[in-house]
Amino acid sequence: MEEIEKSLGSTVRNLSDENYIKSSTFYRFRVDLGQTYHNIPPNLIFDTIWKNRTASSIVPKEGKLIHPTAHLIIRLASDAESDRLLATASSGLRARLSARTLQEFLIDDLRATRSEKGSVDRLYAEANLIAHWANLGYVEESAIRYHILQSLITHTKLHDHQADALIILFKLAGATFEAYAYPLVVDRCFELLKGHSYSPPYNKYDSRYNSGYSEDRKGAHPDNDNNDYFQMKKKLVQVRAPRVGSEW
Repeated sequence: MEEIEKSLGSTVRNLSDENYIKSSTFYRFRVDLGQTYHNIPPNLIFDTIWKNRTASSIVPKEGKLIHPTAHLIIRLASDAESDRLLATASSGLRARLSARTLQEFLIDDLRATRSEKGSVDRLYAEANLIAHWANLGYVEESAIRYHILQSLITHTKLHDHQADALIILFKLAGATFEAYAYPLVVDRCFELLKGHSYSPPYNKYDSRYNSGYSEDRKGAHPDNDNNDYFQMKKKLVQVRAPRVGSEW
């Protein structure tokens, strides 16, 4: 049983556009074997997807905020739920995954404000998944209207992870939030994004990163590095304000 779960988890972690067909076929076959010859738990499919949902190459300091396989994780859940052999073990899988993702996103935001280990990485992956779930109609309209954006902007200040989460949500699901979120809330999100400075700055010229940079840039003022980081992210991750159609 443990080996089956490890194998399925590895399949989810290593999904790619190139290997999806082979990976999903392997996943289906192994679950079928488990159902036939082993006493696998009813939540095996849910658990193997859930536990490996955050495996991705998200690297905020390089402006990489988009989960490269989030759409494949959701596709795998959809295929499992509609599959004749897997249906009994995946009933309501997409709705359950979507609801759990939103629950954890709201909790991980609070954890991240306390700098709890791992919370930021999970939050970024969850923001990507929420955006996809919202586009597909698996996030309740009330959550989009009243809770998701508000949860990120009602703190005493906009934290870095919250700014990044807003970028992800608007990048992937801008039209959905335009349709369901309050326009004033959307406007407030972009006001905060435009005025946000990342802190502590991404100081790529301090003693840890001096190698490879010219002497005149070593020890550069942190404020300048902060602007470098901000400008880099703004360039790499284009955000379109959905209500007014202007680019940030």
